[in-house]
Amino acid sequence: MKTRVNLYTQAFRPKKERLTLTQAMVVIVSSILLMLTLTILSEHDNSLLTNKVALAKEAVSELAGEVDVLSAKVARHVQNPALDQQLALLNTRLQYRDELLVQLSELAQVQTSGFAILMSDLAAQRDKDIRITQIRLAGESMTLTGLARNHDAIPRWIGKFSAAKSLQGREFSQLNITRNEDDIIVFTLTNQAITEASK
Repeated sequence: MKTRVNLYTQAFRPKKERLTLTQAMVVIVSSILLMLTLTILSEHDNSLLTNKVALAKEAVSELAGEVDVLSAKVARHVQNPALDQQLALLNTRLQYRDELLVQLSELAQVQTSGFAILMSDLAAQRDKDIRITQIRLAGESMTLTGLARNHDAIPRWIGKFSAAKSLQGREFSQLNITRNEDDIIVFTLTNQAITEASK
């Protein structure tokens, strides 16, 4: 006859936590440091591009002055094939410099308003149950890959995007959720710009 009853069943035993508070804090601090580093590097690249744009503007201004001088000479003198050829060459060089200036300006704008602001916005929308492992940008397209502690954390985190300026104009068209070999939730979130989606 039994004299003892074991009331401490499997249901009362503590569950093993896969992600401890210390690990979560280390991950969050590491993510913030990584984002700050990327932001600083982006600002440095933007500064270099701004200097290049300024130099290109000076070169364009000088070439425009030379074109004006040669145009005045051509207007005052009888047709001179050498001057016409030199003028055509300078006009071509001026056109190339203008195109380069436009490209450098666009690149500087992307560096300033695109990646750095996006990284800051993502850092501001951080969630204790979400860890981003990869960010891919290609024009207006963006893919975020990461880990989640539970399934509820993903929609909660996405819901915070409306407060971020760089994420407001993005429509997320695909969300894939799986589990890796360590039984941790892995997600991939892909967006499509609203302007592209409407076409």
